[in-house]
Order: sequence, then structure tokens, then C-alpha cells
Amino acid sequence: MTSAAPYASTSLADLLPALRYADPHLLAARLEDVRLPLGWWHATPLMEIERVIGAEALSHKVAQTFRSLWPHAELGDVIPVLRLLDTPGVEPGRTVAQVAREAGPGVVDGDRALASAFGSILDRLHQRGVSREESEGARVRDAVSVIARWLPADAPAEVRAALAVLQGLEVNVEDGSSPVPVPESVEDEVGEQPQGVELPAPREAFENHDPAVEVEELHVGDDAPAPPPAPGPMAEPLAAFTRLVGGWDERALVIAGQRMFTDEPAKLQDLGERFSVSRERVRQLERAVADSLTQWMVADEDGRAFAGHLAAVAERLGTVGQVAEVHALHPDHARTVEAMGVPLGDIVARLLPGGTLVGTWIVQGDAAALRAVMQEDLLAACGDTPLAWDDAVALGLRYGVRGEVLADWAADLGRFQVRDGRLLYWGRSLNDRAAAVLGLHGTPMSMEDIHEQLADGTAINSMRNQIWTDERFIRLDRNLYGLRAWGGEEYLGIREMIAREITNAGGEAEVNAIAEAISSRFDVSAASVRTNLGGPGFARTRRGWVRVADQAGEQDAPYVPRNDVAGTRRCFVGADRRWWYRMEVTGDHLRGSGFPVPAGWAAHIGGAPHREPVPLGHEAGETSLTWRAQPTFGSVKPLLEHIGATAGEQVFFNVAEGHLRALRLPAPADGLSPEGGAARLTGWTAPVTPAEAVEVIARRIGMEPGQDGDALLERLAERGDKDIAELLEQALSEAVPAF
Repeated sequence: MTSAAPYASTSLADLLPALRYADPHLLAARLEDVRLPLGWWHATPLMEIERVIGAEALSHKVAQTFRSLWPHAELGDVIPVLRLLDTPGVEPGRTVAQVAREAGPGVVDGDRALASAFGSILDRLHQRGVSREESEGARVRDAVSVIARWLPADAPAEVRAALAVLQGLEVNVEDGSSPVPVPESVEDEVGEQPQGVELPAPREAFENHDPAVEVEELHVGDDAPAPPPAPGPMAEPLAAFTRLVGGWDERALVIAGQRMFTDEPAKLQDLGERFSVSRERVRQLERAVADSLTQWMVADEDGRAFAGHLAAVAERLGTVGQVAEVHALHPDHARTVEAMGVPLGDIVARLLPGGTLVGTWIVQGDAAALRAVMQEDLLAACGDTPLAWDDAVALGLRYGVRGEVLADWAADLGRFQVRDGRLLYWGRSLNDRAAAVLGLHGTPMSMEDIHEQLADGTAINSMRNQIWTDERFIRLDRNLYGLRAWGGEEYLGIREMIAREITNAGGEAEVNAIAEAISSRFDVSAASVRTNLGGPGFARTRRGWVRVADQAGEQDAPYVPRNDVAGTRRCFVGADRRWWYRMEVTGDHLRGSGFPVPAGWAAHIGGAPHREPVPLGHEAGETSLTWRAQPTFGSVKPLLEHIGATAGEQVFFNVAEGHLRALRLPAPADGLSPEGGAARLTGWTAPVTPAEAVEVIARRIGMEPGQDGDALLERLAERGDKDIAELLEQALSEAVPAF
């Protein structure tokens, strides 16, 4: 009898030491198989793995692992033994990516080349395809080499002569002759051997499958079990599975159909009551059904073919696939297993080797780990700039995610979209989405155009406020915005632009020159520039020349905004005769972001352009009002938390003697009338009639008593209180008699 192959007990980790240090979740996603023990790559002999799933399937699993985890490593570093085996056609110095790339443009070509390389290593280790003469000759060469290396210098002449004879035999081995006598017939030593049958290669896709082509079974003696067929689709998987379940009793069929292979599994308690057994007994029966399935796919001819069918489906889907794809892959998958009342596709989807069903997705290995790592990589690739679709597909293929499902998978990962042939991050915040829109467009856009592209129902004013306070954006004109990473001259507002022109001119500049310079670069009229030059903040030096006011009495003069607080939107006078500013709380406020406030209210509480920040204390800490391009409050997160404000609620702010107060207005109850809703937005919470709403709102925006509805609506429009005006107009129209 021949001796066992020298590497009969070798595990995959013995060949690939890197497996011992790689992320176990990533390894499981690529190597786990329902037919194999968990973590088989650490200790299970490769010869046993080959017996269960076949050498070709094993080689493809390893190839996919090479390509996704170590694409830039040399083959000889991934498989150190490769540098010792001198395997023909496999170059240890080539990287995994080079071998895959040189095989062809497709991922399938690359995987096939890597699988072939690993398969040749397995053949070399297990001495497959090596004749008895070559095997014995190799051992003779090794023995001669050891003797020659350790032969002492003073060895007797006859010993040296014997070594020379052996070395001569070694040369004959290399020439093709055998120095070791062997039986004239192999049968003399090991008995009659079966004629080998060449198995067809696994099919790459179901659409190319010819059901008429059958895989001939390879028998290896009466006692040895037949090896599993190469992964490939069955002609009639439904018939095979129906034959299996035909021998099950009613309980097994019900448990399988209503618990194991359904999206809404029946409760153990309910099934126990149905069969008059305990919950634990139902659990035992379920385990028995699962064990019988596993045994069937290992020991039965139909079952082994069905296991090969499952492997082919899994290979076609890759790392992720959808249940709907499984149903479409084979005509039988859309048909029902009558005894169970379940489509065969649902059964196949849940039996795929290494697969986990997550919603409508089938994920190989650890779904959570795969989602996390792909989210991270996709965000890194297209977080700032949309990713070309071809590049996105290449990134997905690194994880075995096919291009045809990548868009849906990325969307399911969260906040990724495909637009105009590019993948972009559709972030969690409005600002993230606005940045994605600008990145996709590639050039500055107006606020209205950005708002139209978002199309998510966000009010444009809310969007404008958030963009103004986000450093990722740059205002390039009065109504033109881009990404700061693009560069460009920032538009700061007319007064700030004037101040910058004066500074660049050396501290003094001609009025006409300033007006011409600013109006030529920005969408600002020369007349507007001259008007602002006549306001506070600038001083005349000589006829037609100005400078920034910096002397006592000049810079300290009160700033007069274009609209005073009474003419400013969202500002209302309370019973205490103080002006309050209303703000709708958003997630950004609760995360600590600053936010802009209207100039009229900012000036009312002591702010002015280019002045020192106004410090503001409050019950939970402090913040400040800063006025550069626009008046902006710092974070009020501690104050909002102190009063218990949540996103969507209205909060009113007031400043008196440097102290910031905040009042929370809880969300209204359902069924609030239009007039009640309008009054509530001014801080009035008591019930009102339409006529009373007119009186309350007029008083709260500083109008004289006795105003009619039309006058009030006109004033609200001037202030920009569109939300209040719409509700009030609805209330007044409903209050008009029909005749």
C-alpha cells in the first residue's frame, strides 16, 4: 500500500497563516459553508473539506478570500509553502491582484485564475496528478540531498562511491527514467482501480445551464461514499426536494412550512398546542428536521445534488443577493412545495451555505460586520465627492457585491443614492444632502436650485439657515453657494465686502471705485453699495472718499438695521413688553450647532456688524452673539436640554441685561384650529376666534389696536411671517358667511 499523502492532516490555516490573525467576521463571510464545521479553516484537514464540498469549490472560496482581503500581497507571502513547492505555473512573487488582473477583465476570470493556482497547490501537496514513479523519484532526490549535505569529509571511499551512484540515479530521474523498481501493474499492489471520469467545470450562471447535461457519478469503491458533485444547478430541484419531504410526517411538514421557511414563523407555544406537546418538544422536532436536511445533503444522492444546487445559487449571488433573485434563478424556485405550502425559492434562500436572511437580503457570513465595513468604505469613497459608478462597482466587488444589486444594497446600508451615474452619500442631515447635491452638480447653485434638488419637504428658509452656519459651504454671491473646498472669493454681505475693499486699498478708498469693484464681481447694484456706504460703520475722509469708522463715537454708534425688531419675522412682543424671537428646534440645535438670527432682533439685543461678540449668560451656562457675514448665535444645547425642548417644538428667546431666557412651547394637540395655530406661533396658547386671533397677532407684532384682517395679512407678508399668514388667511376665509 502507498503511504498517506504527506499533508493529509493539513488545515487551511496551516497553508495560510494570515487566517489566524484576520478578522473572523470577514473570514466567515467568505469561507463558512452549511455543510462544514464552524471555523473549519483552523483545524479541519483539507482532504476532509475536499471530500465534502469538492476541491474546486474549496479553491473558489479561497480565491475570493485572497482577492477581497489581501489583493496587494504576494502569493508567496499569503501561502509561504508556495516558495518551497516549486509549483509549475504559479509565481510566488506575483501579487494576488496581478494574477487576477492578468487572467482577464472580469472578476470571474480573476477568481478562476486564483482558484486554479490554489488548486495546483493542493494537487502538489496531496500528490494528485503525480505518477508513482515521480513520487518515488522525488523521495529519492530528497534522500540523496540529505546524504550529500551531511556526509562527513572523512567518509570512506566506498561510501563516497555509493553516493556517486545514487547521484547518478537522481540524474536519471530528472531525465524521466525511474531508479526504483515498481510492479509492472499498479493492480499488483493496490488492487483494481476504477476508471476516472472527468467532471465538467462548474457553470458560471444559470442562464447557460443545459438540463440535458448530467454529471456522471464517480464511484470509489463499495465502502467509500461518493464525493459531492461539483456545484451546479439541478434540472429538477423541486422534484428532488418533494421526494425528501414525501417521507416526513405532518408535524415535520408543519414545523418546516410554518416556522423554518417563512418570514413570520409560528410560535413554539402555538405549535405545541396544535400537536399537544410542550414547547421544548417542538424545539426538538425543529432541530430534528434541520438535522435530517443536513444528513440528506451529505449522504443521499438527491441531497448531494441539491447541495451542489445550493452552492451554485450562492456562487451566483455572491456576498449579497435578494430573495427575489433566488426565485428568478430557476423555474422550479417559483413553484410551491405542495406538502409544505412554501415556494421552493424561499426554502433555497434559507438553506444557502453560509447565508443569513436579513429582510429581503441574503448575506454571506456576518451581516452586521459586512454592513459596518462597507458603510465605512463607501462613506470614505463618496462622503465628500460623488463616486463614479464604475468605481463604486469595483469597490463593491471587493466584498463580493455584484454591480446589479449594489445600488439597492447601498441604499439599504443607509443614505446612499445613485444619481446621474454616480454614487453619493445622501447624509442624515439636511446639510449632508445639500453638500451631496452640490458635489453632484459640480458648480455653484442658487438656494432655490439646491432646495429643488433636495425635494424632501424641508422649508427653504430652514435650509438656508442651516447652510449659512455650516463651514462646508461658501457663499459666492448674494444667492450663489458652493463647497468651500472648491475655493473662490467669499461673499460676506455688502457692508463686509465694502470693509474688505477699503482694507485692501490701504484703509481709504474712493466711493465710485468701491461701488464699481463690488458690483462688477457680485450680483449687487452700485446704488446699493453707495447706500450702505452712507450708513453707520463708515466715515467720510474727503470728498468722495471713505474709510471704516474706528474713532470714538463713530464705531460705537448704534447699528440701525434695514428692518427694526417690529418689522422682523418671528419676533413678537410679550405681555412684559419685551421682544421675543421664536425658533423651531432641530436636531442640529440639539447637537450643539450654532444658528443665524434675524438682523432686526440681533440689533435690538445689542449686536452689530464687526463688533465684539455679545456675551449672553443663561440658566445652563453661556453663549454669545457673533456678527460677521450675518448675526449668529452660538450653541444653546445646554439651555434647550435644561428646558426639555425636543426637535419640532417652538422655543422663544429673550435677552435682558445680558441674560438669555428661553420658553418652550410644546407641540400642540391634534385638532388645533387655523386661528389657534396662527396665534400659537406668536406665543398665545389660549383658545381664540378668528376675530380674536387678528387682535392678538396684531398686538404681538407691534401694530396699533383695531386692525382688520387684510391689513394684518399685509403686515405679516412684509415681515416674512408666511406660516402665520397662511393659517390666519385660512381661518378668515372659513369665517366668511356663505351668503
